[in-house]
Amino acid sequence: MPMFSGVRWYIFSALALLAAAAWIFASRAEPGSTTNGNIPLPRQGFAAPDFSLNTPDGQSISLSELRGRPVLVNLWTSWCPPCRAEMPAMQNAYEAYHDQGFEIFGVSLDENKQKWEKAIVDDRLTWYHVSDLRGWESKGAKLYGVRSIPHTVLIDDKGKIIAKNLRGDDLRKKIKELLQY
Repeated sequence: MPMFSGVRWYIFSALALLAAAAWIFASRAEPGSTTNGNIPLPRQGFAAPDFSLNTPDGQSISLSELRGRPVLVNLWTSWCPPCRAEMPAMQNAYEAYHDQGFEIFGVSLDENKQKWEKAIVDDRLTWYHVSDLRGWESKGAKLYGVRSIPHTVLIDDKGKIIAKNLRGDDLRKKIKELLQY
């Protein structure tokens, strides 16, 4: 007589499916985290992880809302001299290419809202700005594995990471390439 027949086979199959579903549910990781604490870093050629943070006026905006346009994700702080030194070149690139669809998604790792807002005004930065005011614990910093700033990630119109940490002429050259369909 076979080991599993009729009703026993259905019961065994149902239990196996339930066990598999329970294992999958228990071992799943929330977006932006893993079960062992190691977050896989976003890599060139792969999809850019999406996240949402608030603008200075409290409006939530997500990176995915900019899909369809090349985007530079710029992680910075008001107290970082190298970050602030990069801002004029970024503003120039933004002004030169914004009308062609280029966007900058500025993610501040500041913890002080007034200092963050003052830096935006002082540097005359006109692109999207977001922060959760959690410093190095920021959702954006953790998701992108940021260990030093400034940190930039250039994303194409389909949401794929094209390059990281481009500066000056290298950044402008890559933006031009992205905008030439």
